[in-house]
Amino acid sequence: MDDALELLAASHACGGHSDVLGRWLLAAKGRPLDTPDVIAAADIPASLLKRYLEAPRTTLARQWQALRDQGWHLVTITDTNTYPPLLKQLADPPGMLFLRGNTALLGSPQIAIVGARGASGEGLANARRFARLLANKGFVITSGLALGVDGAAHQAALDNTIAVLGHGPHTLYPARHRQLAERIAEQGLLVTEYPPGLPPRREHFPARNRIISGLSLAVIVVEAAANSGSLITARLAANQGRDIFAIPGSIHNPLSRGCHQLLRDGALWLESVDDLLEHFELLTDTAQAAEDSVCGTE
Repeated sequence: MDDALELLAASHACGGHSDVLGRWLLAAKGRPLDTPDVIAAADIPASLLKRYLEAPRTTLARQWQALRDQGWHLVTITDTNTYPPLLKQLADPPGMLFLRGNTALLGSPQIAIVGARGASGEGLANARRFARLLANKGFVITSGLALGVDGAAHQAALDNTIAVLGHGPHTLYPARHRQLAERIAEQGLLVTEYPPGLPPRREHFPARNRIISGLSLAVIVVEAAANSGSLITARLAANQGRDIFAIPGSIHNPLSRGCHQLLRDGALWLESVDDLLEHFELLTDTAQAAEDSVCGTE
């Protein structure tokens, strides 16, 4: 049996529901995925099992070979050496990750930097400044490759950045960041939970955001409008027990409203380097405790 091919078939069957794939793989514990007790333990519906059994394996094999030629790799939730301990603690961890680039970054302490796509010049400068600072301190900068704040943070920390995608590894969105994505693949790391052939869809991006925050020890929101995607990431981070930092701004800037709301709700004030330095030791200890906890349960 080609294990990678069977994983692709299962991922294809689950579509965008990577957390279902994770439950399935954990129930299997290395056994064939169509074993009756595995199906029962993972509560896999008959329709999903049918899609798995009927998955076009010849086509999937061609897709996977093309991805391997581009440098993509697979890591599953059952891989205790590579799968990130913090991510495994989520209520809905992705069952499988497609990786391209420096896979060692996946296990490094990460801080997410997110914010508005239409960020102001000051917002972009802040994203670059804090990304560069944190990267110099040994943190990996994790974001979503979106226009605006995400892109600025990635560009400032190319050797120490992870971009989490909201689509399969066969494509790249947004197209304007194609060149940036290639540079990240060469120097940093591209990550997605979605299988080949799955295009970017609106519902994928909130799910993508749970991985951005789930990989990270803390989330920095640079600029955010009210009801923005960055606030979704912050809410997910709060539910995951992550620290949230928000940069205050002018009361006349609509992109400051989201940050001000987060600050009212208890986010940590981020104005200077010192605001971050105070938390470095705490965040590193949190990462080590998470790793020790997961390793101790294996």
